Amino acid sequence: MYSKRKAALKQWFKSSKQRVSLTTDIWTAKVTGCSYMVITAHYIDAYWCLKKLIIGFKYVTDHKGKTISSTLSECLAEWGIDNVFCVTVDNATANSNGLLHFEHSFSSLSDEALVMKGEFMHMRCAGHIINLIVKDGLTEVDESIASIRNGIAYVRSGPIRQQTFEVKVDSGKMKRGSLPLDVPTRWNSTYLMLQRALKFKVAFDKMGFEDKPYNDHFMEFDKGKKRVGPPTMDDWRAVERLEKFLIIFYNSTLVVSASTTLNAHKCYSEIVNIASSLKLLCNSYDTQLKVKAEEMSRKYEKYWDGVKNINKMLIVASIFDPSRKMKFTKLCFEELYGEDTVEAKLLHDSVLTLKSDLFS
Repeated sequence: MYSKRKAALKQWFKSSKQRVSLTTDIWTAKVTGCSYMVITAHYIDAYWCLKKLIIGFKYVTDHKGKTISSTLSECLAEWGIDNVFCVTVDNATANSNGLLHFEHSFSSLSDEALVMKGEFMHMRCAGHIINLIVKDGLTEVDESIASIRNGIAYVRSGPIRQQTFEVKVDSGKMKRGSLPLDVPTRWNSTYLMLQRALKFKVAFDKMGFEDKPYNDHFMEFDKGKKRVGPPTMDDWRAVERLEKFLIIFYNSTLVVSASTTLNAHKCYSEIVNIASSLKLLCNSYDTQLKVKAEEMSRKYEKYWDGVKNINKMLIVASIFDPSRKMKFTKLCFEELYGEDTVEAKLLHDSVLTLKSDLFS
């Protein structure tokens, strides 16, 4: 069954000369320590439907650039794929080196192997960049998050404790609801946990004032250290400020990480939206919120270099959206760099040139 399906797809790729985009990453198994490179092809089929297909799950001996390049080339040859549009990877240096090697070797197959000789082949994963920015921000309030996480863990640890908490919820005239616990390595789950916990802040405060077992829980030692918590007023304030940032990145992540719907035309607007939202928060009357916004803006600049490091194909994709076209990108450039500035004009002209070159 697999062999027949693979042979049919391979024949279709060859006959249709379908151009595909690729995503790839290396995953290391915790138990064995073995590394595997996963390669996924994304393409539009004969019925104009978006398709994604895992075409490789390859064992690799290391994470070096040459290994990435050779594994990618071998996999494409195995499937008879001769035309590639772009390859999306995370920000690891090995990936950048690997794609340079791949670009040189794959472009030698034919003049049509890569678009514009591979100049825009390397696509940096927007979701990964957002993840890096947010993780940097979370480390600065790690203890405040830990105190709230420990408070939730206490409430969830038994029916009696949960009933006690629900009494506090009822007495505070709040609507009952579940309290999710996050996976600390996944910041989006941390955001959802904090967002929910903020709704029950009064109930947690009541637990601190009225419930002795709750306070005793935080006097205990966990892994040789006193357990962090219970959450204080400063912890709640820090998390309230953080939540204003996390909601921006969370909503953008939902858009750029979509895998079953078309989203390339939405990515650039989300990146600009993050920059604009941070800009607004930098003008906040709340001094501490303003300082936090300025810190996050610097992290944004670090990873995207004022949006100059963005693959221009994402901007071109937004132009193809009939509700936006070139007028939308012009507004974005003016929002980022100011109206009639040299930078905005240069970027506008470079995108127009790229658009012409693509179809010349």
